[in-house]
Amino acid sequence: MARLTISMIGDIYPTRNLMPVPEPVGRVYEILHGSDIAIGDFEIPLSNEGAPVEKLLNIQANPAIAENLPVLGLDIVTLANNHAVDYGWGALEQTARLLREKGIRVVGAGTNVVEAMQPEIIEAKGKRVGIIAFSCLLPTGMAAATSRPGISPMHINTAYEVDPYYQMEEPGDISVVKVRTSVKTDDLTRAVSAIQKLKAKCHIVVASLHWGFGSGEKLAEYQLPLAQSLIEAGADIIHGHHPHAIHAVGFHQGKPIFFSMNVFIGQQIFLDAPPAVQAMWAEMSADGYVAQVTVLPDGTVRVEAIPTVLNTDRLPILAQGSDFERIHDRLSRLSRGYGAVVEKTGNTLWIRPDNKG
Repeated sequence: MARLTISMIGDIYPTRNLMPVPEPVGRVYEILHGSDIAIGDFEIPLSNEGAPVEKLLNIQANPAIAENLPVLGLDIVTLANNHAVDYGWGALEQTARLLREKGIRVVGAGTNVVEAMQPEIIEAKGKRVGIIAFSCLLPTGMAAATSRPGISPMHINTAYEVDPYYQMEEPGDISVVKVRTSVKTDDLTRAVSAIQKLKAKCHIVVASLHWGFGSGEKLAEYQLPLAQSLIEAGADIIHGHHPHAIHAVGFHQGKPIFFSMNVFIGQQIFLDAPPAVQAMWAEMSADGYVAQVTVLPDGTVRVEAIPTVLNTDRLPILAQGSDFERIHDRLSRLSRGYGAVVEKTGNTLWIRPDNKG
């Protein structure tokens, strides 16, 4: 059996013509073209139609950008994210159609919840790889339901825990408030069942999750238990995205969990937006990486990260020098607590389970 390489990237926000491709950027795209399967999170509606729904921030881009998308080298993208329905279902439907017309498969959205949860199966190198997607970020009305179109939902319960004795002596101090989160039981049960059924048909299952928050280092409380539950159900890889920063890589039962690879194309910052949003965008890190999982002929798995940074056009180029070292240091430090060891191997980072103890 030949080796099988699955590459994964984070959020994709193209708002400008992607052609011609600058040579440094092309080197990154070639990584995806050279993979057997390349997966990403496409996070901006390509449409001039629809009206902005009521939410924190709405973004969309010219549908003509779809003409350039094959240059990225992607085979499949998830639309299960918090911007997919920014301009309504019609704009999302148009985006999905344009992607498919360019040979890019789509998961994570549909005319009802069953269709939105429908996985895709790709055959490569004698293996069947199943990809299924969910979003834990669900602005009002975006979650697909029995009779409503939208994105594949994973609802999160949220509670706020305070120490009453501390508050008695420090009233109003919110720095010690704990945010407790968990996945809604019905949604988790449905996702576990879907992955079990998909695993019965496939050699490898990738569960793509839009989850987490912010641009710092912290994970939400629900993330690790969710990843563990999906792996125990049969997922072999957790493809996480949304946080606008590099987060940890972890392992559970020897299976990799990529919590966040950060943004792959970040051109949303060139759109008009309120000052508060522009300030938020300015704080986002330009560091990221391409994740690669390679199944070798003997059945063993190699996990790598190829560090990237966004250039002035917010397109990815390979990280070098101090940029490479910064990404290595961060990924290594954050991953240590999640059972992963990150080591430099030339221009990439090799990630393996920490088998100590």
